[in-house]
Amino acid sequence: METKLPGMEEKRESGEGSDVPAGTAERVARSEEYFRRLIDYALDVITVLDGEGRVLYNSPSLKHNLGYEPDELDGRYCFDFVHPEDVSDVLAFFAEAVKKPGATGNIEYRFRHKEGSWRYLESVGNNLLHDPRVRGMVVSSRDITDRKLLEAKLRESEELHRGLLRVSPDAVTVSDLKGNITYVSPQSLKLHGFEREEEMIGMNAIKLVAHEEREKALAFYQTALREGAVRNAEFTALKKDGRRFPVELNVALIRDSRGEPKGLVAFTRDVSDRKKMEIELRNRNEELEAFAHTISHDLLTPVAIVEGYAKAALEADAEGRAEAERECLEAIVRGARRMSELINSLLQYAQAGRTETEELSVDVEEVLLEVLMDLEGEIQRKGATVMICDRLPAVRAEPVKMRQVLFNLIGNALKHMGEVKDPRVEIGAQVDADLAVFRVSDNGVGIPEDLQEQIFEPFKHFSIDGTPGLGIGLSTVKRAVRSWGGKIWVESSPGEGATFLFTVPLVGN
Repeated sequence: METKLPGMEEKRESGEGSDVPAGTAERVARSEEYFRRLIDYALDVITVLDGEGRVLYNSPSLKHNLGYEPDELDGRYCFDFVHPEDVSDVLAFFAEAVKKPGATGNIEYRFRHKEGSWRYLESVGNNLLHDPRVRGMVVSSRDITDRKLLEAKLRESEELHRGLLRVSPDAVTVSDLKGNITYVSPQSLKLHGFEREEEMIGMNAIKLVAHEEREKALAFYQTALREGAVRNAEFTALKKDGRRFPVELNVALIRDSRGEPKGLVAFTRDVSDRKKMEIELRNRNEELEAFAHTISHDLLTPVAIVEGYAKAALEADAEGRAEAERECLEAIVRGARRMSELINSLLQYAQAGRTETEELSVDVEEVLLEVLMDLEGEIQRKGATVMICDRLPAVRAEPVKMRQVLFNLIGNALKHMGEVKDPRVEIGAQVDADLAVFRVSDNGVGIPEDLQEQIFEPFKHFSIDGTPGLGIGLSTVKRAVRSWGGKIWVESSPGEGATFLFTVPLVGN
């Protein structure tokens, strides 16, 4: 089929009576044939519309792209085939183009395929209505349906991944190959103490790492580039205000469509709580080892003694030695009493380490008065003076544990007074921010510096003045203080007494 463009006149033969110079008509014919061939084999659809949008011409590629024969739509309004949701935009575009001779513009819309489906077209229009050789709006249209579907899938994929990043419990940071941050999730802002994305975008990620660990972080970066990923790397990170905290990092290399490295995505998790739990677990394991030692040694020793004296009592009874039998039975009672004391101490020690789940407040002054009443006999026996030097604030702790702490510390102070002429015990407290710092001081024999850490270990008994004990009182105190999140330490010098200090959260903090 011969393609005939609108406005094209019939060729006139050159020769006599013709106003076309010889050879010109032939050149025009060759030129027209050349452009006709280009249009016939073009992949894009070439359409010519009149000033009202009626189809004057469609190129043969209409069949391939939209299923219609080239002349099937002649005389039809093109707007009748545009998707209802797009028709208003296309009408506005066409109306604007008609007003401006020579105007060129492009628009995307959906056009109905002959089979009834909708295809996305990208059209470029050129207003040549004023050109007598064309007298129409020339539109070149390309089917971009596949591209649109890919773009939609890409948007869905990006939205899916952004949604996953937004709800991920880990902080997600994306950076380019130089380490400059290009994306941060809300969790990243929160983790590092920033409020707006703009504060982190463009920042080099190395600035979020503690100075002394930046070489290690750079090594992680090189490993990710070389191997494609780094898993479970740990280092110290920084917040905006300079505060430090431990993190665990997983990094993956991002590649572009050609497989070339494009950037890095990092998933960061604050492991402060886990580190605390690891320390707590190590401490508990040490305590379990101490318990095992106690059961295998301290508890079995009096059992063996009781057994030995029981056998001796039986022999004395068989031989009729009543006095020897009585002495053996008294020794058995002493051994049994020591076992009872040790078991009771172990029970108190275990209870002191139990963490309460509910918040409790305690009137320390009331607990202290009860403790002093229980220790009244020991205080009188030592001839000691006990002074309450400060008003004691209400704190957040369990009353039973507070009693364990005060009873053991004051009892310990009285026990290790030595031969001081004027024994004194002072109890006081000071408020420091959201904590109360309690102190129990004495003017006894004091504690050497090399023992000031060891005295808190369970079942370690140290006595400068030879006072007996099980070595469990101060370890019980330490467990109780730690159970409410406090700290305990001692300040002392031999011969100058000792001051035990411990912290407790104030009520409401």
